[in-house]
Amino acid sequence: MDVRFTGPESNKLSVEEEEKLMTYLSKAAEDVKNLDQELVEQAVLGYKQAAGEVERKFYCDQLLMTLKDILTKHSEMLVPHTAEMYMKLMIRDIKIEHVRVGDSIVIRCRCKSTDVLLDLEKLVASGELDELFSRIMSCLINDTVTASVTISQEQFKNCLESVTTDAG
Repeated sequence: MDVRFTGPESNKLSVEEEEKLMTYLSKAAEDVKNLDQELVEQAVLGYKQAAGEVERKFYCDQLLMTLKDILTKHSEMLVPHTAEMYMKLMIRDIKIEHVRVGDSIVIRCRCKSTDVLLDLEKLVASGELDELFSRIMSCLINDTVTASVTISQEQFKNCLESVTTDAG
């Protein structure tokens, strides 16, 4: 995934904003990686096996509360948005592997199946991640910014081929 931000004055983050964002996202990613994976797996399995929307929401809320609890040592304003972003990815069994900040934020995810990769594509296309990253960044820099989350067609094709090859 590639995340780009535009703000009221410029299309590029300042060096300080990049460092602040990278530090925050890296620390949050580490905290999430250290989360009890059994809890995550139970929520993901429950979500996938849920009979309806109410039951799926229960598993989303359960994972969201767990994420909020482990992220509380970070900025209180950021916790709800960051926890929701991670929940949206994790409940679909999408794992964040690496975060890099430059001209844009590059987030490397792991998708173990075609279905999970297609879920990631749908999540990106829905605009939900745009909104969440916009809120996270706006809180970090105390200014309104707009995020655009994309997966290039080439990246998607390569990932699809990789997942299909691994499955075969």
